[in-house]
Amino acid sequence: MSRELATDRLAAFFETARLKSFTRAAARLNVSQSALSQRVLKLEEELGATLFVRGNDGIRLTETGLRLLRYCQAKDQIDAELLRDLKEPAVGDLAGPLRVAAYSSILRSAVLPSLAALLRGNPAIQIEFQVHQTSALPRVLREGAADFIVLDRRLAWSDVTALPLGRERYVVVESARRASPPDIYLDNDPDDDVTRWFFAGRTDAPDYRRAFMSDVYGILDGVAQGLGRAVVPRHLVRRGSGVREIEDFSMRHVDIFLHHYTVAAPASLHKQVVAALVGECGRHLDSD
Repeated sequence: MSRELATDRLAAFFETARLKSFTRAAARLNVSQSALSQRVLKLEEELGATLFVRGNDGIRLTETGLRLLRYCQAKDQIDAELLRDLKEPAVGDLAGPLRVAAYSSILRSAVLPSLAALLRGNPAIQIEFQVHQTSALPRVLREGAADFIVLDRRLAWSDVTALPLGRERYVVVESARRASPPDIYLDNDPDDDVTRWFFAGRTDAPDYRRAFMSDVYGILDGVAQGLGRAVVPRHLVRRGSGVREIEDFSMRHVDIFLHHYTVAAPASLHKQVVAALVGECGRHLDSD
């Protein structure tokens, strides 16, 4: 009996898992929805496990489905690298899809510049950067929506590798040019707890009201315009940005970790991404 999974069945599963829709996956593969469903069903029978759960809110992957999705993603990356090498062996460029998810203050200021040289030198990499709230990032990784996530804590998952990238230091800032109310603090949204976390347990904690600016860059713009103070990562406080650090409050910090599923034989792209982020992120986080 063959130990190999049928390619057409894997393709049907992979496309359905990526698009979270049998209808759209069938259209993408140019087959009928019935044919696609049959391929997925045959794959489930072959594996002896359910891959999708269907509900009122659509479809979601089971634990077995998530494991198979990670296999398909790794295979897709290795296949892309091999095809690139075979077509242009003298170039040896890295190739394939790459999805990196992080929260806003880290993505633009540390993750993107850390990967920029790698991406410039390897234009066949199909990059997709994603911004999510920190609370959503573990789910993004678990559901296979990203290959790597960057988070402000370490996930203690047995099948996930967590690597330290550096430390994000938080300070209080105000406008450098305009008078601003000292009792208003700007946050992303009502669920953002950075200000509360920063002042928790401190004897010098002020009484304050909150206003909301959507994201950390909106917060910095609001502070520069004199709308209030804010607690932000120190590496975002740039010269000429219109904000300045208030040194009355001592810094607090969080450690930053890169997470990815542990793989026995990672593709070259995977290894290069890890090396770039581990090697460069700390430098960007430490910059003033």
